[in-house]
Amino acid sequence: MRTPKQATSERILAAAAALFATNAYGEIAVDEIARKAGTTKVTVYQHFGSKERLFLDCLRLRLERREAMLDRFFEQLPQRSDPLLALFGWLEGWLDPANFKGCAFVKAVNELSATVPEVREIAADAKRRISRRIAELAKSSGRRRPEKLAQELALIFEGAQSLALIEGSAHSARIARRLAEGLLQ
Repeated sequence: MRTPKQATSERILAAAAALFATNAYGEIAVDEIARKAGTTKVTVYQHFGSKERLFLDCLRLRLERREAMLDRFFEQLPQRSDPLLALFGWLEGWLDPANFKGCAFVKAVNELSATVPEVREIAADAKRRISRRIAELAKSSGRRRPEKLAQELALIFEGAQSLALIEGSAHSARIARRLAEGLLQ
């Protein structure tokens, strides 16, 4: 059972995560996070200590949510599906311009890594997890040279995300899938 303190922390984290997902770090004030969470600025600081710490917790939460989403996706994948190609189908949905506002990890590194080095560590972990997941999928599907294949597919995956933000379209995911098909033949 959650304590009132845990519930308040979760409410603050959810409010901050929603604001940081659509706005730059520097655009969001702690007062705004507190208002959205239905609490006070003092309470935000009591629970998280600083805006930076809260932002880092939001990044970690985002990473865990993405990983859980991918876990569920692969658990529900039909047995005969190629999981490596399916990943690029998932990516197309993820890059839907109605919801995709850019890779949170890349944006965080771009905005804060000079002053908050932990941002780079979390972003690197996010990128490693995608590469590791691709390598595991390549190994389990019996692909030759799974580590090399994982590096190539991860680069295609990451590039599609970057283009999607710039173009405002998920078209890059479809191109990424065609490139992946070529590598997998």
